[in-house]
Amino acid sequence: TGNLPDVNWRAIPLAHLRNHPNFQPLPPPSMIHHLPTKEHVRYFRQESWQWDYLHRGRCTTSQTAAALGFLEPKAAEFLGIPRSLQRGGGGAWERLREDLMKSDGEDSLSEMERILCEGRVVGAVRLDASVFGKWRPGSKETERLWISAEELQRNRKLQNKNNGRTLGNDKARSFPFMAKYNLKIKQDELNERKISLQRQRANSMSSPMRARMQWGNAQEATSILTALNYFCSMDERTTIHEIGMCGAGFDDADQDLLNGLKIGASPDALICHGNGTVEVLEVKNHCPFVWNNRHPKQKGKRTNKHKHHDNRQGEDQSSNQPQGRQYMIRDFDLERKIPPMYIPQLMMEMLCVGDSVDLDNLTNSSLTNSNPTCTSAVMVRQTATKGAILLRLYRDESWITEMKYWLGKFKSKYVNTSIIPPDNFFWNKVGSDGDRYQKFLQHTKELSESVEQVGFIPHGKIQRVMLENGGSGEIPLFLDSVGDDIE
Repeated sequence: TGNLPDVNWRAIPLAHLRNHPNFQPLPPPSMIHHLPTKEHVRYFRQESWQWDYLHRGRCTTSQTAAALGFLEPKAAEFLGIPRSLQRGGGGAWERLREDLMKSDGEDSLSEMERILCEGRVVGAVRLDASVFGKWRPGSKETERLWISAEELQRNRKLQNKNNGRTLGNDKARSFPFMAKYNLKIKQDELNERKISLQRQRANSMSSPMRARMQWGNAQEATSILTALNYFCSMDERTTIHEIGMCGAGFDDADQDLLNGLKIGASPDALICHGNGTVEVLEVKNHCPFVWNNRHPKQKGKRTNKHKHHDNRQGEDQSSNQPQGRQYMIRDFDLERKIPPMYIPQLMMEMLCVGDSVDLDNLTNSSLTNSNPTCTSAVMVRQTATKGAILLRLYRDESWITEMKYWLGKFKSKYVNTSIIPPDNFFWNKVGSDGDRYQKFLQHTKELSESVEQVGFIPHGKIQRVMLENGGSGEIPLFLDSVGDDIE
């Protein structure tokens, strides 16, 4: 137990992952000065203002489940979605209505290029569109952060040769990961984190819900690295690609079922296998911090017995923190399933990735190819203490057709008419549409449980940052006692 949960615990930041030898990063937005097609907006990084701008009026994965009615009380109960994650369709309705407020021509390719391309300013370093997906950071920075396993092996051979020794097995990988991360966390940084957490707690800014969101963001790159180490160890030709928002190329395509709805999706990364196969990568980091309802100062308080069993999908523990309330660690054994609420996200990502990662010769029309390259998605579910599980979901065209149908219904019945969707807006339908929706929900449930387990990574085999002049075990999940010995 503790008062100061470290959401950045042993996390490797995305800025450093971009320098990994097996990771293909996106260029800085300032280097992008033109857009050959709308789909080229996928080269804007997800932390950029351009990425935020592209969400205006667009049904992206953050709104898809809500627009499908999955987060309404009755559908959510059927799918097993916890109450803390349920919400009405009002947020999706407001987002999609932004598209109706755009000026004429605002979504044209020329106007998007004028607004989004910082590289158009005089003096900016410009990249040709053909190398947007091939940009690399400076070699000196890469060498500062990472040493590839191959280089480590070469150095070891040279050292042994100079010492008159030979390696017993030249083919054996002496280092367990694709590259060694050179930086280590310093004690001073842990002390600074502790002070920051103490301030948050004093200002009542600490809660499990807040910690869960911060943990997911801070640990994302570390989980992507888990996938990289797994897949690249199987085939060294495999690379992991950073990706922005995909799907803008569908804006002008003939999508009758969507009724003019613009869609988009931003996977956490793409897995580009050596054989040419492309898979969507999505990572979910399960936060270990929850309220300690058994703490002595909480004696006699009523607890919610229905919330404690499924922290995997995030129970609602966001209430104001009582004085003296502590956190506890509650990790869990990972299940071989993808929660139903994530099925729309993964299917939308597979749909929006389209035919190819390489857009050099890609036109908007080719995004509607009947044989898409991306036919599966991998989800990494990673914990702090119980390892990680890798699961694969295959693209299901019949499910995607139904998704388009119901999203199109949402747009035509509510967005276009300015009618706010009522509670359980699709569930309450009668007749053929009602039966169709029930079958859609059942199909979603079945997909959730029919995923393929790709692999399991034990806790000790996950690459994380180490403590300077010490071992990994010296970095606690709680920072309460950090620095006490030097105060």
